[in-house]
Amino acid sequence: MQAPSKLPDPPRVPARRALPGSIAAGASDLSVAFEGLANPTRLLIVERLATTVEMRVSELAAICMVSQPRMSWHLRILRKAGIIRTRREGREVFCSLDRDAIAHHLRAFVRLVSARSDAEDDALVESLQPVSEGIA
Repeated sequence: MQAPSKLPDPPRVPARRALPGSIAAGASDLSVAFEGLANPTRLLIVERLATTVEMRVSELAAICMVSQPRMSWHLRILRKAGIIRTRREGREVFCSLDRDAIAHHLRAFVRLVSARSDAEDDALVESLQPVSEGIA
């Protein structure tokens, strides 16, 4: 009697990384920016940062009702997506919107979905930007 042959192991497919930098660079960096915004907590972070110049990470964590490690994870995704900037002052980390990068993403998106010229794109983006830079 012949011993049963061992089946080969199935090929290993690498797991998809959770960070936006892992997705393919297709239409510019738009896929990364949109993936960065594709979460209700991250949208709340952006909404809160739009109303102020900058905010402490601990304040954002309290507002969003998430732990400090989870908030850091969300902020890392937003930073890699070009939505926010962070700066450290001692032990405190402060976050602010990266308005220049957001404007760049917006122009790229307008170009993607329209046949406008660059000058028309810039005029449209300027009309959509907040005048007060988010300061109430």
